[in-house]
Amino acid sequence: MFDVIVFGSATRDVFLKSKQMRIIKDPRFITGAAECFSLGSKIELDELVFTTGGGGSNAAISLTKQGFKTALVARVGMDLGGKAIIEELYQEKSSAKFIQQDQKIPTSYSFILLSPGGERTILVYRGASKNIDSREIDFEALKHTKWFHFCGSFSGDFKLLEKIFKIAKANNIKIAINPGALELKFGTKRLKPLFENVDILMMNDEEAADFFEENINNEKEILEKARDYIRGIFIMTKGPKGVVVCDRDNYYRAGIPRSKIIDRTGAGDAFNSGFVSAILDGKDIEHAIQFGTANATSVIQYFGAKRGLLKKYDWGSWKRVKVSILSKF
Repeated sequence: MFDVIVFGSATRDVFLKSKQMRIIKDPRFITGAAECFSLGSKIELDELVFTTGGGGSNAAISLTKQGFKTALVARVGMDLGGKAIIEELYQEKSSAKFIQQDQKIPTSYSFILLSPGGERTILVYRGASKNIDSREIDFEALKHTKWFHFCGSFSGDFKLLEKIFKIAKANNIKIAINPGALELKFGTKRLKPLFENVDILMMNDEEAADFFEENINNEKEILEKARDYIRGIFIMTKGPKGVVVCDRDNYYRAGIPRSKIIDRTGAGDAFNSGFVSAILDGKDIEHAIQFGTANATSVIQYFGAKRGLLKKYDWGSWKRVKVSILSKF
């Protein structure tokens, strides 16, 4: 019996850091800025770091460190990257029994270009990660858990997603989901029958604004639509600006503590898995926000999404963030 079965991606991450990378502000780019280097030049790297990542892999390891029995459903290649991911799961005592290995398509890779200030651009090769094969999933074994936790893009197969949600409903399995692009593309109308009964729905502010068709600055409208859309807890992370959360009764808001930043990669995954672990442990939403924030703050002190993950009862060296609780937004 598992506490949590995690669904999501598992990747090999390569961090490339150079003082020669520059941030240039330009409204022609979606984010209003670009990470640049000289065309045709040879760029010297100051650091080269190999780690593992992917939303599913990050969450499975994070929840294991919190003392929960976990398993990961993901697909990797029959290569060194896939081997590293599986070996890490064994080392961290998270089950790899549901891991699929693709004989033709390589493991997913992410190349993270880091600026001197810690900002990053990620080049992603989805590889085997996006090709989960439903024929290789032991659906009977999935019934033996208390929670399902979906982290980022798992599968573009709506029927597979629907089948897993039906298993959850039939077996009183709770669901936490941070949907990725492959899930969000189905839209609010098609996902409504699935998402309306989730226990925790997590998105960043850009995803939430796009999904609920609101301006990113209209937090109140986004949260009101989310509250009407699901019966559980809705989380909207805002990067350096903190997080807002709502349930059926209240709205919650919190910032982030001051800290050094080495790499923001995995901060969102760390907050979400920290929040979920606190809820699994019977804590209230305020406590969950505080621990999720501590977990994310610890992660950004290091390269990669796992090295800084907190263990059970470890809050790092930061004071708990203040959480504002409002009955009205």
